[in-house]
Amino acid sequence: MQTGFFIAGVAGQTGQKKMDVVAHNLANATTPGFVGSHLAFRTALTQKLALYSNRNITPGAYATEGSTFVDLSPGAPHYTGNPLDFAIVGNGWFKVQVAPGQVAYTRAGNFRLDGSGNLLTADGKPVLDTTDAPITLPPGDIAADNNGNLYVNKQRVATLGIVRIQDASKVQRIGHARVYTPQANVTPAGPDVAVHQGQITGSNVNSVMTMVEMMTITRNNQGLMKLIEQYNHVASLLAEQVGRVQG
Repeated sequence: MQTGFFIAGVAGQTGQKKMDVVAHNLANATTPGFVGSHLAFRTALTQKLALYSNRNITPGAYATEGSTFVDLSPGAPHYTGNPLDFAIVGNGWFKVQVAPGQVAYTRAGNFRLDGSGNLLTADGKPVLDTTDAPITLPPGDIAADNNGNLYVNKQRVATLGIVRIQDASKVQRIGHARVYTPQANVTPAGPDVAVHQGQITGSNVNSVMTMVEMMTITRNNQGLMKLIEQYNHVASLLAEQVGRVQG
């Protein structure tokens, strides 16, 4: 009985954590460059529970909460016509300076210029070139080629720093559609990665599938509540009737 309560409780906690992850994904379904998260699960053996309850319990397994991981698949590009919008096609990420000496990575290419010509993210972080130096552009007409080279008045002035992330398990989200990973986990982007000017990369969250997932989690949680009610009912009967002298 206690094992049943424990498993139902763990399932409820896991369902709530999954709901939090799914709700965060859905809230950012229209955020440029956003990459969704998913909750992984691991298996717990009931033999371990037997050490604290019934040692003769039949061995079995149930799912419990594991870790949250980031889905690095790219979203679809959308045309904007803005010369400061850049979409990455393929497994590539822009380099952004989030603090002195700290580099993060994003697919949100909706950039802007400040009064000094510094190329910045939407929230004001410097966009970096291939040498991790902030990009500054002189006044003039801005153009870009598929390799990320930036031209002003047809003169090349900078190259967007674009990298490939190798191991998704070493990635963590840090907000503003950016992720962090150790520098050893990135390499320069290959020839299969292209930059398209006048476009932005959308979120990789499928809003319809995410809503369906949210409804499924809600139904599962409702079923768990009914299961716990049944356990409570059986426990009450045991407390009232076991040991009672009949007659």
